Amino acid sequence: MMAMHQKNLVEPDFPFILKFADTLEFPPHWHEEIEMVYMLEGNMQVGLNNKTYLLEPRDILLIGRGNVHYFNPPAEPNQSVIIQFGLSLFGSFSSILRDGQFVRPLLGLSKKLGSNMDRQTHMAIEKQILAMIKENKEQKEGYQMALKARLFDLMVIMIRQVPMQHFSSREKNRQISRLKRLDRVFAYIDSNYDKNLTLDKVADIANYSPYHFTRFFKDTTGMTLNEYLNSVRVKKAEEYLLDMDISITEAAYMSGFNSIQTFNRVFKKIKGCTPTEYRKRSASDRNSNF
Repeated sequence: MMAMHQKNLVEPDFPFILKFADTLEFPPHWHEEIEMVYMLEGNMQVGLNNKTYLLEPRDILLIGRGNVHYFNPPAEPNQSVIIQFGLSLFGSFSSILRDGQFVRPLLGLSKKLGSNMDRQTHMAIEKQILAMIKENKEQKEGYQMALKARLFDLMVIMIRQVPMQHFSSREKNRQISRLKRLDRVFAYIDSNYDKNLTLDKVADIANYSPYHFTRFFKDTTGMTLNEYLNSVRVKKAEEYLLDMDISITEAAYMSGFNSIQTFNRVFKKIKGCTPTEYRKRSASDRNSNF
C-alpha cells in the first residue's frame, strides 16, 4: 500500500526497531509507535502533521503516536537513523507519553532551533541514540536489556525536558476519528490512483463536503489532495519505469496521469529528473551492480 496506518511495525515481545535509511522517501502515513529520526549525512525534508521541517546532520525529529508524517524525495543522497518503539515497553509508565503531542519536535544544535535548554535536551537525547546505535550494532549478550535501559533513560528526558501538549479524552477520540477518515481516503486512493479521482468523490469517501475535506486533508497531512495524488502516482510510476517492456507513455497512463506532458512536469518536480532520465539512471545503477 502507498500510505495509511502502518500496523505491526515492531515485535510484541520487544517493540523496538533501529534502522539506517539511505535517501529515505515515504508518503504520508501514521502509526502507534513513537518515532525518532536522527540525521547522519545530507539533509532531508520531513512533513509532520501540517508543518515541514528541514533536517540537517545531528538534527533529531520526534514523531508522536498517531502523527501523520512523510519524507519528501531528497535532491541529494542522505543517510539517517530511524528509531521506532512501542509504549508497551514502559508498562504502567506509558500513560505519561500516550496522550500527548510534542510542541517543538525538531531538536538540533543551531541557534535558530531554539533556546539553550533545547540544545541541552538535544545533547541528552543524542547521547542515548548513539548508545542505542552502538548496542544495536554490536549485539553483545544482554543487548536488548541495554537497549531497554537506554529507552527508559530516553523517556525520562522526554518527560522532563520535551514540552508536550496533552489531549483530553474528547480530543483523543476526535483525533482517532480523523485518522480513521484519513485511512479510508488513503485506502481508496491506493486502489484507484490510476483512475480519474475527483475532489467530490474522495471527499465523499471521508464523509465530508468538498470544502471541509480540503481543509481537513491539508490540516492533517500538510499536503493538498492533488499534491498527495501526484506523490502516489509518481511513486507507482517509478515501479513501472523499471520495467523496460513498458513505454514511458504507458507508465504515465498506468500511473493515472492523463497526459505525457503532465507526467513529465510532475515527475521532474517531485524527483528532480525526467522519467527518461530516471529510467536511464536506474538501468545504469542495475548494470553497475553486476
